[in-house]
Amino acid sequence: MARADLMEKPLLPQGPELATPPAWTKVYASLALALAATLLPWADQIRWLVPDFTLMALLYWNIRAPRLAGLGAAFTLGLITDVAQGVLIGLNALAYCAATFIVLMVQRRLEGFDAPRQSLQIAPILLGKEALVLTLGLMMGLSDADWRWLAAGLIAGLLWLPLALLVDRITGRPALPVQTRP
Repeated sequence: MARADLMEKPLLPQGPELATPPAWTKVYASLALALAATLLPWADQIRWLVPDFTLMALLYWNIRAPRLAGLGAAFTLGLITDVAQGVLIGLNALAYCAATFIVLMVQRRLEGFDAPRQSLQIAPILLGKEALVLTLGLMMGLSDADWRWLAAGLIAGLLWLPLALLVDRITGRPALPVQTRP
């Protein structure tokens, strides 16, 4: 009977689980929207709580459409963020590229997870980006580095699940069914 159960479920996704690749206009429009949300003039009292929406969108598209949003897009978006926020040039670009590289290395594995399990895998990367920016800032002698900025990484990890589900719904990508253990 156990063998029959294995034969019922196909090895590769079939039918509605397969998604057509997203249009490049949707990818770049969502990245531009995320960059705009990141660069909004947030109040100074809550600025350290605001997650990096640009990185979150970039990592989402690294998983869903790695050919459209790769290391080049990460470096470019990082430089734009550096210039717009007035931080050391290359700080966010390096952090974006490091996070993108890690996600692209495990992209096939992340692609097979449902959104809650993906959030468990992505949360340390989002927190690691904030820790990398903070550590590099301290190494470069920036005196205004504050450990409270790590909270933005934690909040980004918590927001990954609703953001991924929202973008999946907007782009028409079917959600993977919740995996159950046999």
